Amino acid sequence: MANERIVTQRPDEDIEESIADLIRSYPPLRTSRAFFTFASQGGQVKFMGNVRTPQERHLLAERVPHIAGVQSVDVSELYDDEQVRFAVGKVLPNGVYATVHFGAVALTGRLPEGMSAESLLEQVRAVAGVRLARAQLSAPQPQPAVG
Repeated sequence: MANERIVTQRPDEDIEESIADLIRSYPPLRTSRAFFTFASQGGQVKFMGNVRTPQERHLLAERVPHIAGVQSVDVSELYDDEQVRFAVGKVLPNGVYATVHFGAVALTGRLPEGMSAESLLEQVRAVAGVRLARAQLSAPQPQPAVG
């Protein structure tokens, strides 16, 4: 009996207000707040959207479970810019570079021959955590004729 966990029932609105207080108390999360949402249903909290750093994502995943009434926390749809940058990097060809800011991806560099900017943007937009993607890419350099 001594090892049983006491579950505190709290209205979801109160849980959400406690989470909002946590967000307001940490300046980087305050800055990211416009780029993510959260909701509590029966004490099950889910975050969705983008934050700037892995530390912000980690802070939410570690601190929110300690708020009274929280039963579980799901951050599987909360993405940080580092995580998005690594995932986008897997679809980029050599010579193309990505900058990520709250899930918005800007591509720069030079397209390889035979690839269109639109097809590359489609691949980037399909990456989890990408909110939008734009490209300012140079045309491929013509290869010198061999012979």
